[in-house]
Amino acid sequence: MRHSKAVGLAVILIFIGIIVLSHTPIKVMAHEKIEAEKVAYMSSFKSNSNNTVQVDQIQFETVMPERVLRIPPKLSNAKTQVQFGIRITNNRAKPCNFLLFAARPEFFKLNKQKVSQFGPIANRSASPELSDFKLLLSGESVNFLVEGYFEWFKNELKFKFMRKDATYWWYGNFESGTYSINVIYENPYPAWEQASWGDGIISLMPMRKLPRNNYLPPEILKIEDVWVGEIFTLPLEFRLIQ
Repeated sequence: MRHSKAVGLAVILIFIGIIVLSHTPIKVMAHEKIEAEKVAYMSSFKSNSNNTVQVDQIQFETVMPERVLRIPPKLSNAKTQVQFGIRITNNRAKPCNFLLFAARPEFFKLNKQKVSQFGPIANRSASPELSDFKLLLSGESVNFLVEGYFEWFKNELKFKFMRKDATYWWYGNFESGTYSINVIYENPYPAWEQASWGDGIISLMPMRKLPRNNYLPPEILKIEDVWVGEIFTLPLEFRLIQ
């Protein structure tokens, strides 16, 4: 008797569940599906040692906080902002300076084919500021993040990016699907010195090998032992969805 009541109660609960589900708005279900897909995708691509490159005890890793991105509508000024960059870890026994200034992305399709790019385009120039330099002690890390945008241009989905040196880069054409991104990070100069000191902003330039002119102040800011090289980080997958 008790078993029959339990079976009957289970049947009633299933029937009520079917009624509730049938009255759930389709838009709500679709939204929940997309959010669940987004969370699942992000959790399945967590940072790990397989996504790192180490050179001379300096570790570099591709970083992309949001990896499920919605394609913007075909409207004027409609954009999808994308944040990406690199995580740098100093595994040396001594401190090291890094210039967080020159970095740009590369994109690849699922078949490993490189997405076409156009650039650099320079209408002006920009120099590193004091805030662009970071001293990392042994074992310390820093995230160097930059931003770009997906937007429509003549019925083609493009990615627009301006590097910190004020050069523009364009990538595309994109469509919905899976892609990967890696970052090219570089610095050719081991030492930098103060170039200007007005308006409360200190900008720097590569340190000169020849003596400076006498009319310049002898006490200027210098940053030495800056990491030098060019790094291509390992690719990290992301998705574009409608």
